[in-house]
Amino acid sequence: MRTYYRDRYQLAQVERLVERTYNQYLLDECKAQRKYKKQLQNAAKKFTDSEPKKERSQKKANEFELTRCDELNDLFPTRRQY
Repeated sequence: MRTYYRDRYQLAQVERLVERTYNQYLLDECKAQRKYKKQLQNAAKKFTDSEPKKERSQKKANEFELTRCDELNDLFPTRRQY
């Protein structure tokens, strides 16, 4: 494994690369969570035969937290809100 503590430029490059990679990971995960939540909401709308089942499904969809979106906004606040 290479050490970067002596060369600040290379260390900064590695840090930027890690930051960009994690930012992209969070963007992708946020998008996937939003898509999943939308699927839950759409599935809840399709329940017509059972009102309690529909309410449970809607509650599940509404309570699904977008944790990666929250993390993205916390770590990279200069990005637009997701």
